[in-house]
Amino acid sequence: MTTRVYLANARVTNDPPDRADLPVERFFVNGSDVPEVWVETESQAVGEVGRAASFFLTRTLNIGFTRITGTIERKRTK
Repeated sequence: MTTRVYLANARVTNDPPDRADLPVERFFVNGSDVPEVWVETESQAVGEVGRAASFFLTRTLNIGFTRITGTIERKRTK
């Protein structure tokens, strides 16, 4: 089951994963009038809305970052 996690105050870094990071398979940026950042994960350990969260890309993609952090704004199970 996939969970889409929308993040407020999202930040991407090229830091190595932390032990508490959750794996993320997909990372999205919507640059429209209401910008949004979200990740999709298969992890069942996603925190509650309003909590800080950190994720790491499960594959090395050479796109300049490997880690995503932010505050959970909302989440949706797909």
